[in-house]
Amino acid sequence: MTEYLFTNNAETTLSTDIGGGDSSFAVTNGGGASFPSPTTGQGFYILVTEGSKSEWMLVTTRSGDTFSGITRASSPSSFSAGAKVKLAVNATVLGLLLQKGVYREVTTAPNGSLAAAYAGEEVLLTTTNIWYKHTTGTEWKVMSS
Repeated sequence: MTEYLFTNNAETTLSTDIGGGDSSFAVTNGGGASFPSPTTGQGFYILVTEGSKSEWMLVTTRSGDTFSGITRASSPSSFSAGAKVKLAVNATVLGLLLQKGVYREVTTAPNGSLAAAYAGEEVLLTTTNIWYKHTTGTEWKVMSS
C-alpha cells in the first residue's frame, strides 16, 4: 500500500529524453523542488505529456531533480527533453480516499494488531475519536487526533 503525497502547482519539464524502458529521469534544474520527497511506502503520481502522448507514472523516490523508483504504464512511451511533468491526482488515488460513511469502527488502537480489510482502509477509534489509515501489514498511521 502506497501513501500518496501531494503538493500544489508542482510542474516542470524533462531535462533529457527518456525511453520507454527508463525507470528514472531528470527534470530541469531546480524543477524537482516543488515535488514531494517520498520516504519508504510513499509516492506521488505524475503525468508526463508531449504533444498528443501522455503517461501516468508513480514516483517513489526523488532526490533533487532526479525522479526514480518509477512504476510506468504497461505500454510506456518515450518522451523528449522539454516534455511537461506535472503532479496530478488520478482515478487510482481517488479510489483510495475515504468515501463518506464507508469506514470501520474499532475500540482499541489498530496499530500492530489489526489487518486491513482493503487497500487504503481507514478506521475510527471510537474511544478517542482518532482516525487511522492503513499503511502496511498491521501498521496504521494516525490521521487525526
